Amino acid sequence: MNTPLRDARPLPAQLADRLRQRIADGHWEPGHRLPSEQDLAAEYGVSRATVRSAVTRLVDGGVLRVRHGAGTFVTSHRHAIRAGLQQLRSTSRIIAEQGYSCEVVYRSRELRPATAEETERFECPDGLPVIAIERCFLADDEVVAFEHDLINATVLPEGVTPEDISGSVFEFLEPLGLLPVQAVAHVRAVHDRSVGWGPHRPEQPLYVCLDQVHYLADGRAVSWSQAFFVEDKVEFTLVRTR
Repeated sequence: MNTPLRDARPLPAQLADRLRQRIADGHWEPGHRLPSEQDLAAEYGVSRATVRSAVTRLVDGGVLRVRHGAGTFVTSHRHAIRAGLQQLRSTSRIIAEQGYSCEVVYRSRELRPATAEETERFECPDGLPVIAIERCFLADDEVVAFEHDLINATVLPEGVTPEDISGSVFEFLEPLGLLPVQAVAHVRAVHDRSVGWGPHRPEQPLYVCLDQVHYLADGRAVSWSQAFFVEDKVEFTLVRTR
């Protein structure tokens, strides 16, 4: 039996991470059929409902595909980082879970007043203070995304500074009780030489832009991000059902 699931997250989330890691490690290759729901439940010491929920998470992320009457199979994929659009997850965690060495390089961090456009996106009064961030994500020393983030400073505890943010924004917000529960996202293609910076900027400035506002459970907007993913480095999956 595998090591028991132990951390504070819901069991389906923990099990989904374990299964995803086994796939990233090559334990199950593309096209491989996973063990049955009953066998996985026995192996990890969880209920079949937990296994079902974990598998659903990976199906939604495009990692697995269910063939009714045949089983659950690892999807075929290119050598690109794969991400689902249904779940709110940090880019750095997605990269690391797929077996890549992830590095987040910050270009700038500052506390400043929001512009008129930014204030409108946050649906807040004029003069809103925000923490503005520019950073890029590297997977095995190769850039996969450039990102512009704004965090609503009015929801942060007193004394928090831009320098306190050094890795994942989600991992920064979570212990503060400010992890978003919903996002409204827009996806578009972008060809713009001004997007990237530094030695890692791709020669072809073609990106998939994920523009999204993140909301807390009480409806307040906590952050707005514009992530520009290098076109051939990240593959997004949206699973549609009837």
